[in-house]
Amino acid sequence: MIKRENIKQAIDAIWARDAEIGYSLDEMLGMGQIDVPSANTETTERDEYYFLFDEEKVFVNKFLYFNEGIVPIEQGLLIKYGEMTKKQALLNRKDPIDYMQAVREIRETGLRLLVTHEIDYAIARLRKRLGSPESDSSLPMDKHFISFLEKVKQDTQALEIPRVDNDPIVLYRGVVDDATPAHFMCFPFSMDSLMQVADMNLEFFHVRFLLNCLIRGLGRNLFICMVDHRILGLVYLTFKERMFTKVLEIKFIATLRGKTGNELKPSHRAPKGVGAFLVGGVWMLWKTTNMKVKEIALDSEIGSRRFYETIGFHPRSLSKYVLKEPKGYLLKTVLIMVNNGQNIEASLIEELEGYIKKQVKSLRKKVKSEKQRSDRKVMIAAIKECLKSEAHPEFAKTAISALIKYSEKIPESKELLRFASECGSDETKVHIENATIIDR
Repeated sequence: MIKRENIKQAIDAIWARDAEIGYSLDEMLGMGQIDVPSANTETTERDEYYFLFDEEKVFVNKFLYFNEGIVPIEQGLLIKYGEMTKKQALLNRKDPIDYMQAVREIRETGLRLLVTHEIDYAIARLRKRLGSPESDSSLPMDKHFISFLEKVKQDTQALEIPRVDNDPIVLYRGVVDDATPAHFMCFPFSMDSLMQVADMNLEFFHVRFLLNCLIRGLGRNLFICMVDHRILGLVYLTFKERMFTKVLEIKFIATLRGKTGNELKPSHRAPKGVGAFLVGGVWMLWKTTNMKVKEIALDSEIGSRRFYETIGFHPRSLSKYVLKEPKGYLLKTVLIMVNNGQNIEASLIEELEGYIKKQVKSLRKKVKSEKQRSDRKVMIAAIKECLKSEAHPEFAKTAISALIKYSEKIPESKELLRFASECGSDETKVHIENATIIDR
């Protein structure tokens, strides 16, 4: 539970950085405008953590609270303080108010205040670092970060997807929710992107963490799933040495669909498949860049293990998981990214052909449980990606050859070959005819 002492600590931390806001918040706490729920308040099923700001519930992400202390409370206070000042400004206006527009402006003002406050805090730490005797080596970079962050504070542009196909910020293109275009990108540090993350209230990822990554030179380890100018998930990567080998570790991953501890309704629907899309982007990074790593690993909480196992991760210890090979939704995601990519190396195509063969062969097994039935649907969806007109020709050939070879043991083989005949490229249709003739 959040206590008044915790709120007081958060206000004091804000006061140390901005005396005016800190003083106002402290006054509100003293007058009871900022408070905690009474002891006899009924808890919800999820036992959410929150405090009250002008009698409005301000939800605090429990994970962040346990791991970051008062940081999420500071964030909630700053957002609500910014919203309060905007409400007062709107009430003082004499012209008619568009209430829908006013709601958006109020929320945006709160989020912008939080981001600006955190940027100022990051700049203050950079300036302090510049003044230290050990700062000689980082001097040019720190000055660059200060200049960059000052520009971000003035940024009013909405987050955009670069128009140029070969822009390095967009790494891979795919889909979520079966058909919604999505982009795997480096995290684009801007006012809008930071405000979006603040509004999402995700586990692991908050504005101060992102800015810490930037000023420590780790901003390139952050990646996002972006759909229609909206960030729907983030992943943070690290590199570790284990048993004389280098491992690419998914240190943190979180999606809008999987967030907890916040009842605020987002202005956009959270689609399925963002988690697999992010892991797919990481797998593609591993295979298409010069990373000298042997495997992808992560630590998984109990509630997420089923998801990771279905996409190809295998347990190595109590909580450690290692990705052996992509399967299910992950394989489908990777295939779409490759189909939408350019200059894909032949070695990667060959590796994926091997996975496609395994997926088709696994359809020979009889379904004995609901879990197996669900997994089978995912495998069929992945195989269909190989048979579409935009698929890589080698994927289609591999899938068709395997389907014809094991047609008697795969009930869905005729349906899949019919799908290829209707939705495949001309080259795929010719290959089906030739393969059928040879088989006969």
